[in-house]
Amino acid sequence: MSAEGNKVHKLETVKSGESAECERQIAGEAATNKDMSKVAIVVSLLVVVLLVIFFFGMNRNIAGLTEEVKSLGEMRNDISTLDQRMVQMEEGVPVQMKKLLAHGMVNEMAMKAAYLGNTLEDQQLRDRMQEILQSLKEVRGELEK
Repeated sequence: MSAEGNKVHKLETVKSGESAECERQIAGEAATNKDMSKVAIVVSLLVVVLLVIFFFGMNRNIAGLTEEVKSLGEMRNDISTLDQRMVQMEEGVPVQMKKLLAHGMVNEMAMKAAYLGNTLEDQQLRDRMQEILQSLKEVRGELEK
């Protein structure tokens, strides 16, 4: 049987200088592993602190959004109230405007009738204009009520 066919390796003796160097490498790797574990702990603690800060920041933002949503609900109520008032005003304004226009027209007609009554020479026409003026004054009094 040959050593190549069985793939058996031959052990060589280690010299004392090489053994010390191997021990130093192993000790160095152990120290590096200890240093890396400290770094990993520090990094994980920083991650936890950042997560806590992020959580409280998001919690505050969500609380602010909740307040905004509540205020939007109140605004909807206010808007519906204003909408109802606008409908009432739209129904009431034309009636008031018609009254004001009628009052103005009656005043204008009364002024013209008074002028015309003063310029007429016929007494019958003057009397009729006075009756018209009296009627216009009654209409104006009813409009003011």
